[in-house]
Amino acid sequence: MSKQQRLVDLPADVLLRILALCDVEDVLRVEMTCRVLRDIVATQHLWLSHLRGLPNDCAPNLPPHISVVSLDSIGLKTLVVRAVRGNRNWSSPSPNVTREIKVTVNNPTREPALFVNEASLVPGDDYLVVHWESGQPDLWKDNCVQLLEVPNGEKIWLYPDPDYSGSMLRMLWVYSVDCVSEDILRVATAETDSPISRKLSDFFPLSRSNKRALTYWFFRIAIKIFEIDLRQRRSEKIYDFQLVNDHLMEPRNLYLQGDHIVLVGWERILSFLNWKSSCCANLESVSFSAISD
Repeated sequence: MSKQQRLVDLPADVLLRILALCDVEDVLRVEMTCRVLRDIVATQHLWLSHLRGLPNDCAPNLPPHISVVSLDSIGLKTLVVRAVRGNRNWSSPSPNVTREIKVTVNNPTREPALFVNEASLVPGDDYLVVHWESGQPDLWKDNCVQLLEVPNGEKIWLYPDPDYSGSMLRMLWVYSVDCVSEDILRVATAETDSPISRKLSDFFPLSRSNKRALTYWFFRIAIKIFEIDLRQRRSEKIYDFQLVNDHLMEPRNLYLQGDHIVLVGWERILSFLNWKSSCCANLESVSFSAISD
């Protein structure tokens, strides 16, 4: 009678394939059973496979300039376990707060009507971006975006800065952050001037039976990119481009990644821009259900 085969007698590549299909918590339990399986679980390839298999809502908060393949098995395991357990915690009816950091955010201007419209952590959780906005149209010119260090709340960058001498349009609507390296961030902003009211009849002949005055709103949109040196606490404007077309739209969202910018407008228009070559293309009548916010 042949000896019964044990799990640890299976080839290492077979064990890796089995563990790659298991739940992360099950892999952690297998790791605690014996030295042989602990060594198998400690393989970089296994945790890289689990990391790539995570759903989008469970992806770890990793700065984009860090390559996952450069991490060792311990670093990959830590990323995966934290991502899975964090997602499970925040998806539960009563999530537990595992860590709380308080950052004091002060109004960077003298205008009391400003409020925090949006605050988001830069990947890596060391910096906080705050978008200040006014609810009063006549004060939209005071909108600004601020970069703070976590947790001390020290101001790293502010646009528009009170000492900023460059040209700026009237309203700063949206922004996007791209991590270039550990010490370099790029922040893109989209700002517009005051809307211009134009009748539709200025562009197309209307039927005499149409007595209703149809009005469209037009904007000039300026896209600017600032490069921020986090170590030296210095910033430099590296790009300034004004979009010009027949139906400029109010910005809704802005995405910056590498050499490319995507500007989403409320009028179902997408603008794609390669900021290094200043090549721009527009898509009209886009369904927003297909666009991720």
